[in-house]
Amino acid sequence: MLICVNTNLYSQDLPIISSKVDTTSIKVGEQIKYELKLTVDTLTLVALDSNKFFTPFEVILEEEWDTLRFENKFSLKKNFSLTSFDPGTFFLKSPKIIINDVLFYSDSILIDVLSVKVDTVSKKFFDIKNIIEVNKNDEGWWRNYVVIGIIILVVILIWKLYKRIFNSKLENEKTQPPFERAINALQLLESSNLKEQFEYKLYYSKLTEIVKNFLEEEVNLDALESTTDELISKLELLKHSGKLSLSNETIINFKAVLRTADLVKFAKSNPGNEIAFSDKKVLEKVLIDTKEAIPAPTELELLKNKEYLEKINKQKKNKIIKLFFGIISGLVLLSLILSIMIFGWQDVKDNVIGNSTKKLLKQDWTISTYGAFPVTISSPDALIRVLETENQKFEWGSLSSKINIILNIKPSDKEKMTDPQQLIDDLIFSLKKIGAENILTKQEEFYLDNGLSAIKFLGSFDYSTNNGTQIKKEYSSITFNHKGGTQNVQIIFDRNNDYAKQISNKVEESIKFEN
Repeated sequence: MLICVNTNLYSQDLPIISSKVDTTSIKVGEQIKYELKLTVDTLTLVALDSNKFFTPFEVILEEEWDTLRFENKFSLKKNFSLTSFDPGTFFLKSPKIIINDVLFYSDSILIDVLSVKVDTVSKKFFDIKNIIEVNKNDEGWWRNYVVIGIIILVVILIWKLYKRIFNSKLENEKTQPPFERAINALQLLESSNLKEQFEYKLYYSKLTEIVKNFLEEEVNLDALESTTDELISKLELLKHSGKLSLSNETIINFKAVLRTADLVKFAKSNPGNEIAFSDKKVLEKVLIDTKEAIPAPTELELLKNKEYLEKINKQKKNKIIKLFFGIISGLVLLSLILSIMIFGWQDVKDNVIGNSTKKLLKQDWTISTYGAFPVTISSPDALIRVLETENQKFEWGSLSSKINIILNIKPSDKEKMTDPQQLIDDLIFSLKKIGAENILTKQEEFYLDNGLSAIKFLGSFDYSTNNGTQIKKEYSSITFNHKGGTQNVQIIFDRNNDYAKQISNKVEESIKFEN
């Protein structure tokens, strides 16, 4: 780094170089604050090799130059953070300072670097844990696909409902009697605004189609595929056979309208609005006359028609029932999917299907006092005495169950009680004895509501069942020393079971001692 300073004063006492540190004794890895200060007063060229501190010291941080002018002099100050990772006593020499091509050093400072003591005797060390393979966290990957699926499902449902409503309208129109449907269709035809030939052609095509459809449905006559002459011949044949008592005037009028329609459709005739309106009225009269000319149905026909209507009504009811259950099923499925997205599959499954551990948490618990050095505990069910010696043991559940509660009571051993290391050694030994592997543990303080303190250890381990399945378990072990007795409450539960964790917390909060 080069610094140029310009001044008009000269002095044989300059430059002045000084250095200082904030401490002369550090531990390995600790920092030293090193300050280098220069005072110059001439046109000076200053070069500093800040990376050349003599070993074993290393530069951690180098700050910028701080320049201060006073009485036509310049004071330059630079701070460093240094450290050393080698224990011993060393001289801290300043970096090279070159002023006007002259090499300078500041005074060296003696620094003690102390080693850090490592206790390898009193503390017990454990083997390095095996590497645990962790599955890739792909939770929630399906949410976007579910949202897309729901949107598609809703669109399909809306389309289905629209089609059903539209089809039901068509069915309602079809279920109208043919005569009423034909009269309504004729009345809806507009004849007053016809101008172009194609409008007349479209008008007469609909006009004749309405009447022919009526004849097909009511008279059972093949009218749509018949020409004008053929259709009139068929009507006359029915009239002469006595099956249709139409008057000659009605047939002649109908034939005249059909002739006009043929001229419009095939000869591009424009009859005018008045004739078009008149023809519509003629066909209305033809429909009325034809309806009156149809013989009354026999009892057998009425019975068949009744059975047909009953069948149609039954089909309608079945469709309504299917539609109702379809909508209900869709809503239930949609609600289930949304519930899973909001609350998660596990919560929904536990509430809908049920969960045995949740049932234990929600049921009425048993409050009991145990042992010669009594301790009161609340648990899902009473603990059973399993050891009848001086050391008493009570247990509920087993290691293979989702939660296991163990209470050990014995005469107080104050020396062990005050030695957490001995307690944790005993705990790890007991866990290994029941088949625990990869044991992790930590210690924390535990207090009851009355202020009584205890030593609490908690952690996790792996447990293999008889069929070789590995289960991850969590545990807590709380040790009290009360009224001449040592009481140890140990709770082991499945790691991935939230309800078991809540049961464990509830048991811990229920612990009480008699005053």
